[in-house]
Amino acid sequence: MKIDKKQFAVIGLGRFGLALCEELMTQGAQVLALDIDENRVKLAADIASQAIIADCSNEDTIAELKLDEYDIVMVAIGEDMNTSILTSLILKESGVKTVWVKSKDKFHTKILKKIGVDKIINPERDMGIRVARSMLDKRIVDFLVLGSGLAIAEVVIGSQYSGQSIESHPCTKSEKLKVLGYKRGATIYDQPSLSDGLEIGDILIVAGDEKILQEKLRLI
Repeated sequence: MKIDKKQFAVIGLGRFGLALCEELMTQGAQVLALDIDENRVKLAADIASQAIIADCSNEDTIAELKLDEYDIVMVAIGEDMNTSILTSLILKESGVKTVWVKSKDKFHTKILKKIGVDKIINPERDMGIRVARSMLDKRIVDFLVLGSGLAIAEVVIGSQYSGQSIESHPCTKSEKLKVLGYKRGATIYDQPSLSDGLEIGDILIVAGDEKILQEKLRLI
């Protein structure tokens, strides 16, 4: 599903920031890539709508770039925690609609929460949790915490539920969980009927209340 020409700005063009720019562009978004390092900006020039050398810890720069007109501004600054915090604070005070920030550690996260950023990303921690879940249970392809008590999971269908309908699966036994679809081979079936039959190897995609989803996954 392509993003309908939404506008994003990414501040900080390390590996995380560049990967973010590339994926957003792939999904059809308009992306402004920003960094104080000229070499990093050059790397982003081919994968972003526009790449600019800019010090976004400066209020005048933020105003000049009109970042308040963007749907989301992502602060992906890596090691320089002070610059990340200052940039995030200026963005919030400048009236930017939505500010997401990549956090370095718990202390960084604590400060970002006090600033009032809209979403804090902990890529290493989040990936560690997802990998650990897959290691502990091979039936779970992926488990992603979405925030606000919500999560989404991809669950492999084993022999126990093969030949049965989707509604027989434990993950459908709650009003707070919703089946978004299922994957069979290279085909994705969205908005499925609960009466659709399951086959071994299908991947059921379920979202909803994080705690309830975890409870249901323990039953499979």
